[in-house]
Amino acid sequence: MYNNSRDPPSQILLLILTQLPPSFPLTNEYLHKKFNEFGDIKKILIFERGKTNKAFVEFYNLKSAIAARKQLNGLNIQGGKMIIHYSRLKNLNLEIVDNSRGTDYTQASSNSQNSDSILHSKTDDNIRVNLTNHISQSSSSRANSSPVRNEDINRLLDYDDDDFDIWKQEIQLNLTDMHPEIQTLLRQKQSKLLRIASVDSKVTAKMIYNVFSKFGNIEEILYQKQQQKAYVKFQTINQATIAKEYLNNTQFFDSILRIYFEPLQPLQPTSLQDEYMIYYNENCTQKIMPLSPNLIITGVQDPTEISELIKMFAKIKEIKIHVNSLQLSMCSIADTLKIMAVFSDYEFKNQKLNIILK
Repeated sequence: MYNNSRDPPSQILLLILTQLPPSFPLTNEYLHKKFNEFGDIKKILIFERGKTNKAFVEFYNLKSAIAARKQLNGLNIQGGKMIIHYSRLKNLNLEIVDNSRGTDYTQASSNSQNSDSILHSKTDDNIRVNLTNHISQSSSSRANSSPVRNEDINRLLDYDDDDFDIWKQEIQLNLTDMHPEIQTLLRQKQSKLLRIASVDSKVTAKMIYNVFSKFGNIEEILYQKQQQKAYVKFQTINQATIAKEYLNNTQFFDSILRIYFEPLQPLQPTSLQDEYMIYYNENCTQKIMPLSPNLIITGVQDPTEISELIKMFAKIKEIKIHVNSLQLSMCSIADTLKIMAVFSDYEFKNQKLNIILK
């Protein structure tokens, strides 16, 4: 089972549901029924954004969250799929916010005679999630009358321009008190363009493509090697968001990737060392899988020889050799990324290798 190594276990789970049929009624009640068998639930908050739906489920205790994620991660829901991460939220506060749906089960759970009732249900037009800790503390009176969203929500939700401008105005007075990197994070607006900082010097533009293309169709890459920085432009905002969610703060060779949304702009090399690549995908679709230490490599003419070559680049727990394929269990996600970067589309004995996340 895939483990999101960069986020420790938490009582709050982040759900990403993709490719659900339009007719499927995703509701708080449905999620409550699915997750409540693992333990009492405090709160549920759903975001609905077209083909990709996102939700938070908060349990009373950590063991329930761990058990639920272990059993339900990767669950098929009428042809769609549910991927579950541990959330970075410390608590889930429900107040007024547009385009979201949430339910507070805290009082309902404490009343054993009416445990299934919903005492604090909030509809699409009256849910709000607070930005926690020092932002709300430094301007509590303003936050009470016009609370701002939590950073985790901002990373996952698409904003209309007007909504984003209002949100930015609400927090701008507090940004000056924060670390510059935190200011950058809070000012972000979701975009098709990602900026990747702290890229290892051993990495090439092709390696960046091999890894990031697993999460969507890439249109352009600009790799500024001297500055250890790269720009990756996806076809859609959703694809860029998924790539950022999975790859941000992961180890890639000897560096930790720092990924930010970047406003759309023309990508142009500025020096002879820059690598610039354009890709034509013709809106092709692909099945996006979560990062995993388990890989399958197909198109292998000589499995034994290629397995020895792979061992030179990454640490492997187990290798299963089949007729024209290899099944690998890597020691870490960092090792998975190395293999994806180096061996995706690698030509070995006149045949290209294909790497599949399992």
